[in-house]
Amino acid sequence: MLKSTSSVTAEKAEKYQDMLGKHFARKVSVETHTQQSVVHFPMGICRINSEGSALNFQCEAQTAEALAAVQSIIDRHIPLLKAIRDTQLVWQDQG
Repeated sequence: MLKSTSSVTAEKAEKYQDMLGKHFARKVSVETHTQQSVVHFPMGICRINSEGSALNFQCEAQTAEALAAVQSIIDRHIPLLKAIRDTQLVWQDQG
């Protein structure tokens, strides 16, 4: 399993984690927990969690192509979040 992580500082990180989880739940399966949403895309998963003012993303997939697709989905949805819309995520491979 290939993994990558990214994070962004947001004053309302928990709110944004909840908003993203609800948004993705319209099309794919999402598990929602306190301070974490686990989004099950067809090509992989992304755990979105909030810790204080940090909004963290941990994506996993079987192949590099699938991982890039999950990252791309997350990247395309950041502009929907007003306070961080101009933020570009920097992904760190976790192996």
